[in-house]
Amino acid sequence: MSRLIAIALLSLLLGTAPVAGAASALGAGDNQPSAGSVSGKTYVGMTISHDAPGGNHYLGAKACAGCHEDEYAGWKETFHSTVVQDARANPSAILADFTLEDLPFTRDEVEYTIGLHWDQRYMKKIGKEYYVLPRLWAVQSKEWRPYSVWSWKRKPYSKYCAGCHTTHYNPEKRTIADEGVSCEECHGPGELHVAGGGDPKEIINPSKLDKARGNMICASCHVRGTDKSGKYYFPVGFMPGEDLADYYIPLEMKEGESVDDAISRIYGEWENKMTNSSRAKCEVCGITGQKTDGKKDPDTMDFCFSCHDFRAKMPLHTRHPNTVKLVCNDCHVKRGKDLNKGLSGNIHSYSYFLVHTQNCYDPRIQKACAKCHTDKPDAENWALDLINSWKKPVFVGH
Repeated sequence: MSRLIAIALLSLLLGTAPVAGAASALGAGDNQPSAGSVSGKTYVGMTISHDAPGGNHYLGAKACAGCHEDEYAGWKETFHSTVVQDARANPSAILADFTLEDLPFTRDEVEYTIGLHWDQRYMKKIGKEYYVLPRLWAVQSKEWRPYSVWSWKRKPYSKYCAGCHTTHYNPEKRTIADEGVSCEECHGPGELHVAGGGDPKEIINPSKLDKARGNMICASCHVRGTDKSGKYYFPVGFMPGEDLADYYIPLEMKEGESVDDAISRIYGEWENKMTNSSRAKCEVCGITGQKTDGKKDPDTMDFCFSCHDFRAKMPLHTRHPNTVKLVCNDCHVKRGKDLNKGLSGNIHSYSYFLVHTQNCYDPRIQKACAKCHTDKPDAENWALDLINSWKKPVFVGH
């Protein structure tokens, strides 16, 4: 089936009026990365193009949402979807305080941001290339820190970063298939999949690959290395489902180790670190349901309010006066570790790319209520009825 027919099908699926070119189904005008890329648009000095080897073209993340609404919504909750943001189109993406100290660059110079929750880096164009500037903003501690101070001008974004912050970057043509790390970066181009009515044989499903080959999709960005030429710090030309060792050489190979073994070892180390790291789990914000030295930890509140800016509305949010001195983890209590089992929605990414893991806290707030309101008969059900009577017990001020 031709590409135009596939685009027409997508227009029907997405409820958009067909217009000339691939943009008909891909939604121009979204500022959030990967909400829907438009062929021909420029992004960090690269042009969006849906071309791909073999004639199976890319379509962009929003095209996937037509059939995979839950997966698309879940993906938008991950850091993959917002890894790079256009600061000119969306000035609120800049989180740093530029009044704190003398800096080697100004807020007005920032054209793109990298990162959103832990550290945020900033880019500007110098000549024909974009560069990551030599200070980063630590989002949680709200402070500036040095970043690549001595070498940043020798590290153009297009050679060191772009391959892992975009979808299907072609450095020779300076094109990408989509903004951000979107669906097709891990599943491959989707045109034939759509043209075949969702034919599963025409799309890569990492879970259907053998474990080593499936892990290579993640390892292509989460193992530090270079392409075979040594020029780029990402595997140029690699496609999901292929053998990463044909495209990539890890930087930290051991003597006598094969490329395949090195990739497997380094990726395994990274995955274990991410899985077990307190930085990636609920412990980072103190949602443990416990107290420190018998006292409530105020740092928990500071962490939560760094995103949920409603400190002044706490009584409205909790339905308790400030004199009660509730903290977030009094009600939002950590629960078990089965990240995706029996939960609503479909977070289509590893949980550590979420600000909150899917099971970050037990949504059954009534269980926490019952621990304090012991004077109520059948306290859990009493609390549940009360919570349900509130119009927005959870989302006030979020």
